[in-house]
Amino acid sequence: MEVPGWPGHRPGQFAMLSLDPRAQRHDPLLPRPMAVYRGEHERLEFRFKVVGRGTALLATLSEGTPIGVVGPLGNGFREPEGRAILVGGGTGIASLYELAARSTADVQVLLGGRTRGEILGLEDFQLLPVDLALTTEDGSLGEQGRVTDLLKPSPGDEIYACGPKEMMKRAWELARGGGARCWVSLETHMACGFGICLGCAVKTTAGFRYACTHGPVFDAADLDWDALP
Repeated sequence: MEVPGWPGHRPGQFAMLSLDPRAQRHDPLLPRPMAVYRGEHERLEFRFKVVGRGTALLATLSEGTPIGVVGPLGNGFREPEGRAILVGGGTGIASLYELAARSTADVQVLLGGRTRGEILGLEDFQLLPVDLALTTEDGSLGEQGRVTDLLKPSPGDEIYACGPKEMMKRAWELARGGGARCWVSLETHMACGFGICLGCAVKTTAGFRYACTHGPVFDAADLDWDALP
């Protein structure tokens, strides 16, 4: 989409997308948080999976349809200082592409989904100069199994993960066991995206924080994983 005046963004930041900003009433009422898949100047690309009414409507829009965009929002990923391992599952893959594309560090990318069709942006990742490995639960692409089966961290590695909660938790457990640091991007439901509604609170070791303003990227060691929705 074309977004005039877009100020730029960091990998891992997101935008709130809403249908027809000219309408007096909105259906669905709330915007949808979407990771910026990639962007260049005032052109942005988003990748998503249809999971409900809002994303179903977004998927049917024709060229030239106006969309409300609020962003860039949240804190993105920190720049890797050493070897980086990116672990993406399902829709979480969309948060990782620009980190892989922009990084100057040694990068390994591990992507997984239930089926081949759930590996978002596969062709784009295949064109990057990174070590790419794939898994699917049904064995239709790459190794059969879960993406964390491929994660073998070493001391000093930096893990960047986005996807289902259990996938990210497992990535954190493996990182901790291997002496690596782990950063996760939470796919948390939110209504506003900039700290007003207080609906995206997550429990951390320092108390409650908000995924939209303090995150969505957190140090995995700071999260209370058992309390996450």
